[in-house]
Amino acid sequence: MRILHYYNAEDQMVAQHVTMLQEGMGRDAENHLTTNNDDARTLLQGSHYDILHLHGCWRNSSRSIVNIALRKGCRLVVTPHGQLEPWVQEQDYWKDKLPKRVLYQQRIIQQAYAIIIQGRMEQECMERLAWNKRLVTIRNCVITSSISKEEMSKQTFALYRKIMDTNTLELLSPDMRQHLKTIIMAGITGDKRWLPAEAVTALPAAVSIPWRELLLYAHHEQITDTIHRGLRILGLETQDVDVEHIDHFWPDDYQEVPLIGTTIGNQFASENERLIASFKTIRKLISNGQFSIKHLIELDRELRQHGCNEEELAESLKERHLLKIARHIMQLMSDLTGLTEGFMPVPPLNNRKTRQLRTTIDNHLKI
Repeated sequence: MRILHYYNAEDQMVAQHVTMLQEGMGRDAENHLTTNNDDARTLLQGSHYDILHLHGCWRNSSRSIVNIALRKGCRLVVTPHGQLEPWVQEQDYWKDKLPKRVLYQQRIIQQAYAIIIQGRMEQECMERLAWNKRLVTIRNCVITSSISKEEMSKQTFALYRKIMDTNTLELLSPDMRQHLKTIIMAGITGDKRWLPAEAVTALPAAVSIPWRELLLYAHHEQITDTIHRGLRILGLETQDVDVEHIDHFWPDDYQEVPLIGTTIGNQFASENERLIASFKTIRKLISNGQFSIKHLIELDRELRQHGCNEEELAESLKERHLLKIARHIMQLMSDLTGLTEGFMPVPPLNNRKTRQLRTTIDNHLKI
């Protein structure tokens, strides 16, 4: 794990705190320290960092540095060091703090995966501001004897790990995402003979798979059974990762959503009626921003295992204003679960709305 700390060299207490973090973590993380704007930009543009740890507030240079970091896929942590407390914000408020707050400071806090606070008063302040709900208390050994340098560093590293264990789909390479589709298809069909030969041939060796990220993604999206079955079918020996006890962040106001089958039940006169009810449920999930990969997998299985009267279904979907949604879903299943047109009751449709739905699914757990 590579961390870049950016801080103001003129603030001696902050500088001492950052140095202690670097020393306390030792080899657990690769910590790089910089106080210079140009140096930070060069480091971020020249190599990959997992986390940008921003110390302090109100520096104009922070805005461009954060923008570069986020474009490069770096995750943000902020330790305000008390610089968002009311008495600080009131200093030269109209000419300095308010313009900076509007231009960048509030946005930086909102973009952070976590805000490290160092005591109860700062926590109360941040809760009143309500710019970010992910507040993590880690005391600062520079200003209190209630925590050691080692414990402060340990807790900070644990937070870094928690951040990197969140929304792990975002951390998978484009190639690994394509392999994920192959694994899901194998898990659904239970037979690799249904898979394109070139997709199976392209699979990486087990040692090259980012197991922690992959299995956490499966656990968070509630598709673990499908992923494990697919890996077994493909002959990929899974590493043992105790995903149940790995801490992570959920998006604000996250609510677990049930499977489509649980929502609609089993009492239907025909398979067509069941599919119509499924697409109605999907429309509601989409409108609530709750549609995810597990629903595509569930519907994929349904279409592979049960036949339907395609002409009557298409007409019924059209009457209920569900036909376009159904066609979007067919395209998404082609892209993400490998469903072929032979199993599709309506033809797929790939347009801007389809791409928006794909983004919704990809960002389902995004912070």
